[in-house]
Amino acid sequence: MAKTAPPTPDILAQLRQLALQYLVHCFLYYRLDEPVIPDEQFDQIARDLRKLRQAYPRAEMPHADVIDPVLGPEVSGFQIRAYPPPVIAAAFKLLYDASNQQVEFVEFVERRGYRAELAGQGT
Repeated sequence: MAKTAPPTPDILAQLRQLALQYLVHCFLYYRLDEPVIPDEQFDQIARDLRKLRQAYPRAEMPHADVIDPVLGPEVSGFQIRAYPPPVIAAAFKLLYDASNQQVEFVEFVERRGYRAELAGQGT
């Protein structure tokens, strides 16, 4: 078996970006049922992530423990049960930015059954 060259910094950055995009959109679709991108775009993100992960299986990737088990042929995030807090926060920010609702962010999040704490506002 041929030895794989180590990933370049650009490959690692792309892997990190795809991992976050994949998890954010999985959360929006499977957990909240509020996708903000078309299925085709999500499918492309998932395929690109799987392809990079197959090429560089030992490369450091954020949340690999959550992503690697679901990167099978279907690349579905349906099986993900626990999302890392930074992913949830990024997903809500994206959803909030994509919405035209006239409510504060905290209320926006709480209406969906989650608790929001803004930085500097410890409770």
